[in-house]
This record gives sequence, C-alpha cells and structure tokens, in this order.
Amino acid sequence: MVQQVLRCGDCVIPYDFKRYESKKQSKIQLACELVANLPRCSQKKYLLIDTWYPAKSVLETAAQSGCHVISGLKTNRIFYPQGIRQSLKEFANHIRESDTDLVTVGHTSYRVYRYEGKLNMVENAVVLLCWDAAESLTLKNMRAFLSTDISLSSEQILSYYSKRWVIETYFRTIKGNFSFDRYQVRSTKAIHRFWTLLSFTAAFCILTVHATLLDGLQRWRVKKSQSWIEFVYRAARAGESLDFIQKQLQAA
Repeated sequence: MVQQVLRCGDCVIPYDFKRYESKKQSKIQLACELVANLPRCSQKKYLLIDTWYPAKSVLETAAQSGCHVISGLKTNRIFYPQGIRQSLKEFANHIRESDTDLVTVGHTSYRVYRYEGKLNMVENAVVLLCWDAAESLTLKNMRAFLSTDISLSSEQILSYYSKRWVIETYFRTIKGNFSFDRYQVRSTKAIHRFWTLLSFTAAFCILTVHATLLDGLQRWRVKKSQSWIEFVYRAARAGESLDFIQKQLQAA
C-alpha cells in the first residue's frame, strides 16, 4: 500500500491510499496520482517524503498541485556546487566543520552544510547535508535533505521534516494494534475493504477524542471496558442470571 497522511496543525489523519502492484504501476506513479488529488487550500502545503520518492515526476506533480517538497535524499544524488557535477557523497568528503552552521531542532543540534542551486531532478532547490553535532563529519553519519521552498531557513526545513515521523508511528500503530501485519485476505476487493475500514477507524479514533491515533484507540478501549462493567452492574441490579450476562457478553 502507498498511504497518504494529512497533517493540519496537530491533527493527523489518513487521507487516501493506493494498492501497489509492481507489474502495473511503480510506487512513484502511485505517489504522483495521490499528490495530484490533494485538496486545494490557500495555505502553504508541504509534501514530506522519504528518500524513496523525490523523483522528478513527483516534484513536478507536487508543484502543479501547489505543494513544496521536503524530503530525505540518498547520498548518490547528483548536484552542481560551483557548477561541478558530483554526487552528495563525493562532495561530503571535502566538507569541514568550519564550512557548516550549527542548527538546533528540538533538543538536538546539527552541523549543517547548505547548498542552493541545481540538482539533476530540479533546477533550483536547497540541499542540506547534516550531521549530529555530537558525531564526526563522516559519510556514515551524514543525512541529506531537499527543500523546493528556498525561502525556508535550514532550521525550518529540518523542523518541518521532523513532522514526517508521525507517518512512521501511524504505520507502527496500524500494524501493532489494528492487526494489519496479521490479517490475511485473498481478493483485491477484500484488501480495499479492510484498508478502508482501517483508515476509517484510525480517523474516528483521532477526530472523536482530538488526540493521536494510539491515544484515541486506548481511550475507546477504556470506554468499551467501562461499558461492559456498567452492563454487568445494571444486569446484576436488575436480577438477571449469570447465564444471561455471559451470553450477552459472548462469554458463555
């Protein structure tokens, strides 16, 4: 599945999804379809994606849909510092600490080298080469990020991209608490039905309690347990038999 998750302020909800079949469409093509169908709004929109998706077609589709892109980058990506064609990892070997700025996001500080200019997939964008300030400036420790919004500061780019982590926690919750990693079906229709139910349940848990998916799920589980206890209490007060109560709770 390729899933699209929307965030507005602190509210995060599943929005759309497409089933991936390698013989029909690539994940990049599916991503373009999802991005093209994003709702329009007057505020700035940012498409936050991992290193798998920043292809030229995705960036173009995002621009046509009124979105800026902030993404992770693989270190073999090509850019042109001072007009010289080279990969990020080749260039990173020549960066010294004095070439970087110290940027703090949350409680963590990073050494950041900022480049603005051409890449193979876009004419003008910002690339950030980042290292945790507590680690050495080696290729192994480096992470690279792209922003098509060149007006953003380095701190803003990293801060915005950190919001993408909610996607990882969303899928972890879906797998661990909604049985997505254990449920088995055979037909395409069953897959779509199951995923639609998951998405609806996730949105319901988030929006009805104004909390994260996991918090919302836990609160509804508590309410369900409370309703069972209240039922047993009222049934006992009414003089119902133990057999009746067990059958109602499907425990007989």
